[in-house]
Amino acid sequence: MRAFTLNIKGQLNNMRLSESKALWPLFEAVVNSIQAIEESENKDNGKISIYAKREKSVQQELTQKESLERFESFVITDNGVGMNDENYKSFNTAYSTLKLHKGCKGIGRFLWLKAFNSVKIESVFLKEQKYYLRKFTFSPDGIEPDDNIENTDESETKTIVTLDGFMHQYKNVAPVELDVIAKKIIEHCLPFFISGKCPEIKIFDGISDSINLNTYFDVNIKDSLHQDLFTIKDNEFILYHLRLPEGASSHEIHFCANMQEVNSIDLKNYIPDLQKKVIPVDNPIGFFYVGYISSSYLDSIVNTTRTNFEYDESGSQISLFGTSKDTILSTAIDFVKAYLSDYLSDINRKKHQIIDEFVSYDKPTYRFLLKQRPQVYEAIPAGLKPDALEMELHKHVQEWELEIKQNGKELEKIIKENANSSDATYHDLFEKYWTGITDISKTCLAEYVTRRKTILTILENVLTIQDKGRFSKEDAIHSIICPMRHTSNDIAFEEMNLWLVDERLAYHRYLASDKTLKSMPVIDSNSTKEPDIAIFDQAFVYSDSDEPFSSITIIEFKKPDNDNKNPINQVLEYIDLIRDGKKKKSNGQSFNVTDGTIFRCYVICDLTNKMRTHCLNSSILPTADNVGYSGFNQGRHAYIEVISYNKLLSDAKKRNSILFEKLFSPDVTKILHIPKND
Repeated sequence: MRAFTLNIKGQLNNMRLSESKALWPLFEAVVNSIQAIEESENKDNGKISIYAKREKSVQQELTQKESLERFESFVITDNGVGMNDENYKSFNTAYSTLKLHKGCKGIGRFLWLKAFNSVKIESVFLKEQKYYLRKFTFSPDGIEPDDNIENTDESETKTIVTLDGFMHQYKNVAPVELDVIAKKIIEHCLPFFISGKCPEIKIFDGISDSINLNTYFDVNIKDSLHQDLFTIKDNEFILYHLRLPEGASSHEIHFCANMQEVNSIDLKNYIPDLQKKVIPVDNPIGFFYVGYISSSYLDSIVNTTRTNFEYDESGSQISLFGTSKDTILSTAIDFVKAYLSDYLSDINRKKHQIIDEFVSYDKPTYRFLLKQRPQVYEAIPAGLKPDALEMELHKHVQEWELEIKQNGKELEKIIKENANSSDATYHDLFEKYWTGITDISKTCLAEYVTRRKTILTILENVLTIQDKGRFSKEDAIHSIICPMRHTSNDIAFEEMNLWLVDERLAYHRYLASDKTLKSMPVIDSNSTKEPDIAIFDQAFVYSDSDEPFSSITIIEFKKPDNDNKNPINQVLEYIDLIRDGKKKKSNGQSFNVTDGTIFRCYVICDLTNKMRTHCLNSSILPTADNVGYSGFNQGRHAYIEVISYNKLLSDAKKRNSILFEKLFSPDVTKILHIPKND
């Protein structure tokens, strides 16, 4: 076995080939073939064939495309100069400089052994007007055999490279469709195709028809080719623009070195409107944009394996004489936007329309956001579904809030530093801060009103007779108004919808929902009775004056169409049990249930004939609209209201109608972004 100039296994251990670049060894072999043809007499008649060999089970049992098995090897044949003595010597020398002028680092062939078990090479070359055949195997153990030259009857130069034994970690992530392999080869080697000097390349798998890569490029890609030139710090760059109808799954920019792709950037992260395939009105097939950046500067900084670049930057510190990736990318993106300007304008216009309609009819919460920060339109990706769009809008509200907080801190800092109150900077910052606070408040209010409308819709649905003719349980209605089995100490204010019953109930000191009387810290009771909702507070919220007297509110729900119990008697029993309780401390404050304590009781139920009889028997009179009852129980110092479910819903809608009208039916020309007519 011939000695190699370095330890191959050690070299392989030091090399990295990510699974996302599983086909790069194949690309390397194709590029070698292209370069071999450039050095031969066949440079004007070059031919490369690629046999993508599948696993044997496929060759024997393939019946449809869906059952395609994975590729196990690739055989690349070219009519290039062949493995002559000079090339063979270079092959045996790591970091060979033989093809340095082509940007070759001299170790590309090691990529073969990162993804394949071994490589077999058969090559016919011309030496002193006579043809010879060189055959050997390249593996992690080296080259075998040493004596690998023999006479041949062949009369043309050629090389056959067999990448054998595709390793599982790469084979399992590589595409299985032949046309996808073909398109990826074109993508990687596109600068060769663009030059117009690319040899004829065909690929086949012995099952389906062969694919001519040159023909595919001419028919599907060539006509859309456009290029821009730009300079950064005396370094010249060429950006090739292409529109690919197929063969790509995202919009990308590829950074190239020595006419080969090195890495790519997904443009959707930089141009929010490039999220999906572009479908112009006059082209229903659509396309993905693909850009290729090439430069002698990139050629000079590509790493040895051609898998990345070594930019002249360290962390965030960029050399004054070098060029960073971000600078190149930023400049290229400006050209991409200009190249796609017509398409992007159409996408952007449709996106604005979708956002405006969504906000106008579904989420008016965000009207003030769009009015005050129109840049949000540009930042939101195109083509989002409603849920994702709402998340994006919410994210921008949070960013706005953070910005306002930062302005507030800066304003506070100026004040602490005794800045002159007449200073223009102080006044400008204060105005900006105050405007932001005001608009955020409007947004929060709009969000709260929108939430109320949603809650009313949910309540209306709950009250609707279900498919089987049964009403939802009163538990569902209870949970909408206030979560069950909780107290005001462990649920947030936003989780309670007491406004459905009475706006004033939002202001309270202690609330218990579906809890036993004995568990309530504000009274001393041994009763295990469970009022649906019990609310304890000072009564000034029910009074036109500031007189501070105590009140207790009890809310009882009765299942629609359930006549089994008299809920009026239930709430009266709760009053008696509470009055029997003694004074007790809660959170360090005393609470007295005295003779002067007022009870306000709400019974929410269906007004069946039996329920109306209960009301009359309790001396509770009908309301003016005859869909409820109210009265005062003198003996228990209690106001009692019996509210039908329909009245509960109807009254809540009426109380909020003015808010809904202002929020959901505004003059859109004053609030929404309306595109100007050119």
